[in-house]
Amino acid sequence: MGMDVGAKKGPRSDINITPLVDVVLVLLIIFMVLTPLMEKEIAVRVPEEQDPTQVVEPPPPDLLQILFKVDEAGIFHVNNETLTDESAVDRLKIWYRAAKSKEATQGPPVIFFDADDKAKYGRAMKGLDLIRDSSPGWTIGMMTEKLASATTGTEPTPPGGAPAAPGAPGAPPANPPQ
Repeated sequence: MGMDVGAKKGPRSDINITPLVDVVLVLLIIFMVLTPLMEKEIAVRVPEEQDPTQVVEPPPPDLLQILFKVDEAGIFHVNNETLTDESAVDRLKIWYRAAKSKEATQGPPVIFFDADDKAKYGRAMKGLDLIRDSSPGWTIGMMTEKLASATTGTEPTPPGGAPAAPGAPGAPPANPPQ
């Protein structure tokens, strides 16, 4: 190791790297300690892939399936019943009670949520809020594909035999289960 004892006068132009090495080693230790702590796992349940050639059979007729739909105009529908903003929570409570009554045979109450591609985002979120406000017991299934029954025009009937269009001439009044 060579040492300069001051024979040369003037500023020194060589870099003292000792503080630089100290700082780099401290940063290395910090990152080595923090990296394992930063690994977080998020549990995600991904649906299993189905064979596209496999035909999905329709559910049995006594199965109560509830489809909450937000159409292009932002109007809410539960199966064939059109809802207003004021009556939606009350009607969803009635649908929840109907689904809850069949819990022993069909499992927990499930409502399928389907928003039209052209529906406003705010209306879709309002629909999800209405479902949540009607009962915290709902399991909400998000629809990503159109149902085969929706394309053929045969949707499940609401509980109590409510007409397809409430108030239609000659249609019986809605009798939802209590």
